[in-house]
Amino acid sequence: MKKHEPDPKDPHNESDYSVRELSEDWNEKLLEITRKTPVRSGDLSIHFDRSPDIFVLPRLTSYKMVPLGFFRKEQLIGFAIASYQKRYVSGVLTDFIYLGNMHGTQKGTGQIFLQQLEKRVQRKVKTRPDVKYMYAYVMAWNRPAEKLAKLGVLGSKPIGTITMATLFTLKPMRSSSKFTVRKATIADSEQIIPLLSNAFKGQLLAPEMNQAVFQHNLNHRPGITIEDYYVATRGEEIIGTCLAWDMTAFKKNRIQFRDVKMRSIHMAYNLSARLLGSPALPRSGEAFRDVTIAEYAVRDQDPEIMEALLRSIYHECRNKGYQTVILGYAAGSSIAEAIQPFIYKEVRSHVIIAPLQSDVPVYFHPEKNIYADAIQI
Repeated sequence: MKKHEPDPKDPHNESDYSVRELSEDWNEKLLEITRKTPVRSGDLSIHFDRSPDIFVLPRLTSYKMVPLGFFRKEQLIGFAIASYQKRYVSGVLTDFIYLGNMHGTQKGTGQIFLQQLEKRVQRKVKTRPDVKYMYAYVMAWNRPAEKLAKLGVLGSKPIGTITMATLFTLKPMRSSSKFTVRKATIADSEQIIPLLSNAFKGQLLAPEMNQAVFQHNLNHRPGITIEDYYVATRGEEIIGTCLAWDMTAFKKNRIQFRDVKMRSIHMAYNLSARLLGSPALPRSGEAFRDVTIAEYAVRDQDPEIMEALLRSIYHECRNKGYQTVILGYAAGSSIAEAIQPFIYKEVRSHVIIAPLQSDVPVYFHPEKNIYADAIQI
């Protein structure tokens, strides 16, 4: 048989596979796939539960989203969501496709899925010269995903690493004595917005921030008000701010402990929590109660200001029964110093970027100043 002819006996005959655009009516089917395909990273298995509506986050973070189903004949065996966004590159807002929520249910089909996605993207971007790049995250120690990322689909390359740090609210923590930290008021937005805007412009892949965006976020992000922003002040000046957002109504993390060691640590932690009067960790597979530091900015990337903000948020979350606080930052960022007083676990992800047009740079130097988007991950 000639090489270019499909082999009907091949269990992965490429002609059986296709990528098709889906409607939001597929929500339940997509959620079911996420339950069947948790992400494995080292000694943990993580189900990123986006029930009851998997499309909430793409709606909040993009101006257009396209759910893409991966089919073997007529059977849905995987999916991804392409979100069209404006993100910063060298201080200039640039159109990107963020490829997220990628899941597959059948082993050995990941490469075919990527190849089918590549063909579709190449076809679509011919009519969208404004869309310059695509990006994605690949969790470290997720070996199947790391292997696929090395294929370099669409000329993609890793350009850096970001970290999501989970702070566990086990031990009591005092508030900072160096800075005053309080909840924000509407009047504070005059200082909060430029602080966030200036910080975002200097970070690769950060979103736009201005008065209109800030107000739109307040109006449309579920469950937040201006009081979910915290500010650190020196006199009358705001020198740091962050949004502490309980996203668990539509973004939950469920962790399975895969070995005896992790189960033993879980038991020891909960015994300590009982003694300290702290929130116990959920059972394996149950959802964490967590608060996400959804966006932040501190003067001169000062970790002491960030630590002061985290201490105040941590103290309040611990009193309210939250088990964790989640913070993201780029590898090599001074912000990492802010979490040192806490009990924490870091999970790293590689950031992959692919050029979609011939008129854009095809190579990025490894970046240390990448925006770590804790909302999307």
